[in-house]
Amino acid sequence: MSEPDTVMGPIEGATHQSFAGMEIDVMSAGPVRIKRLVYGVGGRWSEHVKPHVGTDFCMHAHVGFIAQGRLAGEYPDGCTFDFVAPQAVCIEPGHDSWVIGDEPVVLIQFDFENDTLERLGMPDSHQH
Repeated sequence: MSEPDTVMGPIEGATHQSFAGMEIDVMSAGPVRIKRLVYGVGGRWSEHVKPHVGTDFCMHAHVGFIAQGRLAGEYPDGCTFDFVAPQAVCIEPGHDSWVIGDEPVVLIQFDFENDTLERLGMPDSHQH
């Protein structure tokens, strides 16, 4: 008997949706919303998500950790990021991002819905 996939397997009690090539599971733990975002191989925000949201860049902050895969990205000023699992992440709003390699990226994200930036003390755009 094979072991269940604990990184990408079903999460009991989570709300699930598919959106623009991503699989998104959302659940709560106290005041925090926890999301598991699975970005498919070849996924790129500017190609797959941008047409659905109407902004030039992803305007969400992402705080959590990469549990699987490799996620790279860039801000409009040319600053870049490159996260490889397992690694903590803090990505400010106003970025493009893409999956590198031949495995999906699994990002476990913690947020406070519309209060994330304020409650985590993050800027509303990339800062040096």
